[in-house]
Amino acid sequence: TNTPEQFRQLRIEIDAWLGVPYKYGGLDKKGVDCSGLTCAIYKSVYGKIIPRTSKQQYELCKKITVNELTAGDLVFFKIETTDVSHVGVYLQNKQFIHASVAKGVVVSDLNDPYYSRYFTGAGRF
Repeated sequence: TNTPEQFRQLRIEIDAWLGVPYKYGGLDKKGVDCSGLTCAIYKSVYGKIIPRTSKQQYELCKKITVNELTAGDLVFFKIETTDVSHVGVYLQNKQFIHASVAKGVVVSDLNDPYYSRYFTGAGRF
């Protein structure tokens, strides 16, 4: 659960990342991949260093249910693969921010048929 200050910081951080292009292995605002984005947000907002890949993040986080999701939690996807291959940061109202290969850093909806099909689970650090 976020303090009001962490929630404010999360909003500021998200606004700063929106529109950054996708770059595999990227970790900064010149280009970022999905797990690079979650790493950067966690370091900036929460002062936490989390694992670098979406698969490691999923393996090592505390698993939670969809009903427990709060701002800053992670949402994981297996997109046409058997392992977790994509991660985003949950905001609220089923919205999450992530680095999409096609569009760069965007906010998407967990109810979107594409993301709901591949949704694997949620967790927090």
